Amino acid sequence: MEQLAIKVSDEPHFIFNSLNSIQQYVMDKDVAGANKFISGFSRLIRQTLDFSSKQKVGIQEELDYLKNYLELEKTRLESAFDYSIEVDPLLANTGYTIPPMILQPFVENSVRHGVRYRKDNSGHIRIRVTIDENHIYFVIEDNGVGRSQSKNFKSSIPIEYQSKGMSLTANRVELLNNSSKQKMQVTIEDAFPDDKEYPGTRVIVSMPAYFD
Repeated sequence: MEQLAIKVSDEPHFIFNSLNSIQQYVMDKDVAGANKFISGFSRLIRQTLDFSSKQKVGIQEELDYLKNYLELEKTRLESAFDYSIEVDPLLANTGYTIPPMILQPFVENSVRHGVRYRKDNSGHIRIRVTIDENHIYFVIEDNGVGRSQSKNFKSSIPIEYQSKGMSLTANRVELLNNSSKQKMQVTIEDAFPDDKEYPGTRVIVSMPAYFD
């Protein structure tokens, strides 16, 4: 029940952002754009409702969810960024499962606090999934403004809704680790530390291959 409460808690601001985008399409009288966005939004909401009642989903299901989310945000931000998803061939057609929507807040952070603030619409979010003998690794990397600059942007726009996604996710990881012998680990670092303007952010989520 705690897991379900945490998963549901971080959804409202995404819904509000999407409804605002739909409103903008209506104001611009862009019927085709509105229909396309509503279709993607509806699909993502259906997936969210489906996932919210599940303890585990397949890796490909999670990646499809992230793809739909990124497509919607890419449309909302007028193609300010692109993305890629790469999966280790060793994971193809396997039955590995993970907690649903555990990666979405990290991907959302890459969009909302990273690539969104680039000045050249050349943002890129890269998601890689690899496996070794005991662990599955999810690497979420962006070439955005980085954690330090992002804090400055957020402090200069105090009226904007501040996502609690990271703290909620940390609580969720703690709950999962408390109830499992195998532990998840999350590492966050600068992706390109030598780039002063766009150092980006890299998140590495390590999960046991057999998460109980």
